[in-house]
Amino acid sequence: MFVSPAITSAAAPCPPEVTEARTVLTAKTAPAPKAAQPSKSQAGARGQDTQAPRGQDTQAPRGQDTQAPRGQDTQAPRNVAKGRANALANARRLVNEAETACRDADAQRALANAHAALELLKYVR
Repeated sequence: MFVSPAITSAAAPCPPEVTEARTVLTAKTAPAPKAAQPSKSQAGARGQDTQAPRGQDTQAPRGQDTQAPRGQDTQAPRNVAKGRANALANARRLVNEAETACRDADAQRALANAHAALELLKYVR
């Protein structure tokens, strides 16, 4: 009679970087909290002095340029929002792959994906 030794496969624990990547991703994708609305008494107080006193000049002197030079871009490029969305989508995919690797007991692949996701999320505001 042949007896084979029992093979036990202890699942490697998931690296903490996977949890960290999920936490950072969740924080980056959470909607921004709305600003609190002022109370009616504050709104009324704010609306009383809306005009500058008559004796003071409210315009800049004509000799000074109030606009930015044409050669400088004063607005962020239009593709910034698109780039942010792409970075978040890629980070989300990497975190999901890291979690799948944890379920497959592949700690090395989980760690690599978590590191890649964290690196992407560094640059997302």
